[in-house]
Amino acid sequence: MLTKILNLFKERKIINLSDLSIHFKTDRSAMQGMLQQLIRKGYIELLNAECSTCSANCKSCSFVEEKEYYRLNED
Repeated sequence: MLTKILNLFKERKIINLSDLSIHFKTDRSAMQGMLQQLIRKGYIELLNAECSTCSANCKSCSFVEEKEYYRLNED
């Protein structure tokens, strides 16, 4: 599964958590676990998106999950 996720990143470069979960028909929490493995191995990185909804940057609103974008680390 991790190889399939990496292949999708090679095609799209930047993908959000919702799209990944839908594409692979996987629960968000399970997908986050797989993404954390790829982050630890240095394959991808989490992009810090500022919340434009309330500007408080509290990360507690419902829009946070939609803002979790990951990028292929091409270093």
